[in-house]
Amino acid sequence: MKKTVTIILALVLVAAAVGLLKKRKTDLTKAPVAAVLPVVVDTMTLRHSPVTLTLPAMGVVTSDLSTILSTKISGRITHVYKQEGDSIKKGDKLASIDASDLTARKKGLRLKREGIGFQILAGRENIKALKSALSAAQDAHARTLELLAVKGASQEQSSREVADIAGIKARIATAKNGISTLQKSKDTLDQNIKEIDSLLRYTVITAPIDGTLSKRLVMTGDLAMPGKPLFKITARTGLYVNLSLPDTVHADKIILRGKEIPLTAKNEASTAGLVQYIAPVPDNAGLVEGQYLNIKVVVYQAGDVLIPIDGLLSVGGESFLFVYGHGRAVKTRVNIVARGEEGLVVRPDMAGKTIILAKPDILLRASAGVPVLVSDKLSAEKSAKGKTGRTM
Repeated sequence: MKKTVTIILALVLVAAAVGLLKKRKTDLTKAPVAAVLPVVVDTMTLRHSPVTLTLPAMGVVTSDLSTILSTKISGRITHVYKQEGDSIKKGDKLASIDASDLTARKKGLRLKREGIGFQILAGRENIKALKSALSAAQDAHARTLELLAVKGASQEQSSREVADIAGIKARIATAKNGISTLQKSKDTLDQNIKEIDSLLRYTVITAPIDGTLSKRLVMTGDLAMPGKPLFKITARTGLYVNLSLPDTVHADKIILRGKEIPLTAKNEASTAGLVQYIAPVPDNAGLVEGQYLNIKVVVYQAGDVLIPIDGLLSVGGESFLFVYGHGRAVKTRVNIVARGEEGLVVRPDMAGKTIILAKPDILLRASAGVPVLVSDKLSAEKSAKGKTGRTM
């Protein structure tokens, strides 16, 4: 009995479900078909014009003229004349280093050189006297030889005079050698004095360029040592922008503060593998070394047709524009020649065509055949209806 009741209930439920499905199908067939709403878009008629496409980049201001100053001597800083931030001109005195030790050494060398000079003068006077004595001895010996020929002088006298002449010549040679040695010593002292004079120039630190004293690394009383940085001067001229670009970007100019500046490749890469470029900065640009700049890199510049970004749809690795006509969008495949922040340039040439501008989802609907309504026309229609209503 229970089994029969269960079967009957199941059959009733199946029959009810079939009835509901048939009723739903009938209702759907009677329901009106949903209208396809048009997409509202903007349009643009393309024209030839000067086109400049750029990409954003970050550059840093650098300079080859900026310098860090040090000294080649050791000594106490006796005075510092400039403060950080001061404007510097070439030749301005920045600091003085104690030169008392060098001055004392130079004074001692000069006194020693003067003493050697007196010795050289005395030696020359001695040689002059010896030469006079030699001349007199030679004259006397000549007369002795004449007398010896007539037996008016002895051979012993002649031999003694020859020995005297030889002795005088030896003393002259010794005196000359002594003077030569003294002269070499004097030359060495002169060279030592020149070296001290050269070192004394490093006791006064002066600015080698015009610029700004950006760092003062010493105070009065500090010990200056060879190679120890003392000051850094940042140049106001000779600045340039250094930037790094991927090898896919080929550029020969940048736009900085509205001005085009030529770009030069350095033919080297950074540690990150990016290609290095430099661009000169005008002297009156108001930039400082180390400053980071947002710049625009020019990647394309020519007379062409500029396509707005909103006019392009990329699907499956291909790019499309949509030409507007008679309320429909005609899908047109294009090849991108160049792309930048301002838009892009494509081929074939689309000059004279009116294209649709919209977001990608709307362009996808337009590509599916959905009717297209231009926003300007829609606004005009609404305005006309409003005027008609007010007239009535």
